Amino acid sequence: MNVLLVNPFFDGRAEVPPLSLAAVAAGVIEDGFTVEILDLDTRAEDEGRRVLTEALERLAPRVVGVTSLSHNFAGALQVCRAAKELSPSAVTVLGGVHATVCHETLLSSHPELDIICRGEGEEAFRDICRAVYVGVSPEDVTGVSYRSGRGVFHNPPRTPAALEDNPLPAFHLLQGGGYRTWSLSSSRGCPHRCSFCSLRGLYGGRVRWEPLGKIMEELDLLRLLGARRVMFTDDNLTAKPDRVRDLCRRIAASGLGGAMEFYAQGRIDDFRRFPLMASWLSEAGFKAVYVGAESGSPAVLARYGKDLTPADIVRGVEVCVEQNLMPVVSFILFGPWDTVETVRETLRLALALFERGAEIAYTESLVPFPGTPVKEELAAEGKWLETQGVYHFKSCTGLDTDRLYDLLDLARSMSRAVYDADPLYPWRRVYHEFRLLLSLLEGEVPEPYLRWRREEADLSQGASQTRRSIDEALAALVPDTRL
Repeated sequence: MNVLLVNPFFDGRAEVPPLSLAAVAAGVIEDGFTVEILDLDTRAEDEGRRVLTEALERLAPRVVGVTSLSHNFAGALQVCRAAKELSPSAVTVLGGVHATVCHETLLSSHPELDIICRGEGEEAFRDICRAVYVGVSPEDVTGVSYRSGRGVFHNPPRTPAALEDNPLPAFHLLQGGGYRTWSLSSSRGCPHRCSFCSLRGLYGGRVRWEPLGKIMEELDLLRLLGARRVMFTDDNLTAKPDRVRDLCRRIAASGLGGAMEFYAQGRIDDFRRFPLMASWLSEAGFKAVYVGAESGSPAVLARYGKDLTPADIVRGVEVCVEQNLMPVVSFILFGPWDTVETVRETLRLALALFERGAEIAYTESLVPFPGTPVKEELAAEGKWLETQGVYHFKSCTGLDTDRLYDLLDLARSMSRAVYDADPLYPWRRVYHEFRLLLSLLEGEVPEPYLRWRREEADLSQGASQTRRSIDEALAALVPDTRL
């Protein structure tokens, strides 16, 4: 029996392979089925449709498994629809966070879906494939929802397996994907309660840890496959500092740190509480840790359930920089409870962190995904919105979000005009955008832009047009300014 596993298209720029599909594939291969993984998010959308059609026609898979987050759910439906059109008898199976938190409505709304895996998929998907192979209903498979001629059914939940019982992910099925970075996960779950995160709905606040010996096996396998950069995609690798220490000692003793670079996700306040952790990671070959600061406002941090302060964030960044571990700090520029002043606080904190040596990343707006506490809170207040599969909100404070978007676009235009010739501009881009946006929010024409206008008296025709466009936007958005 042939099985096709698909990561749907989102923006065509995936740099890390779909680890969940490699994990699911491993058990199905052990059962003797033929499995292929198709990552549509590494290519243009039109090319992806062609490649998907070719794979479906060539394999004629009995089972098509698709993973999905909320942001690429539309792409997942397109894959299932294509599978049904080309092979009506194929069984389509949807897994991932979005399927888990929305399972009660998806099957009744989307006829192209046959079965939904709720929660972790390794064992449940394996049981689904066995059921399809022998031609029986999945009615005895725990942890799934399915449609039959008698309606939609939700089987009892499945108790998650011990991580040591799962086979090593089928990394070999992902070769040739052109990924910049490979990935593995040494734990699942997070003990924290961030209100915008759906992990609690998936894992219930429980954290499970994979044995360190098995992690080293996975790293050895990735090295043999040619991996030079590995991302630990744990929801929060730093939640257990003693384990981080032991992992780093094993990596250092193996010599892998000299052959590979490592990256991880964690909590910045963990480094404030356990400063030595940054040193352990750095010495083992970890180059960066990705952390979420989210806001510079104590009030907004409290609404997000972050359980940390701006001072925690600053000190955590300083500890990482001191130990040669790059902190990549992400922010949510504005959310439901932001005001102009809290946005300014966020910008000021981000600028201060960059000046202390951190890298800065951001998303423009909080996305209230299904299955998150913030979505439920906004829905109860009539502030949650969905437009063609895009989740957004009405401001709870009256913040003019359209104007904020326009000011951010203006800051970006100014940044490109003023700094584009700087060879370090890609690294400094967010810093420049935030600095310019902060001035605009304070009702000022940013000094770097004024200086550029003065110094570039003999502008090219293109630059002159850019200046006119920026000046027009300034006059509309910050009407009291004088150039």
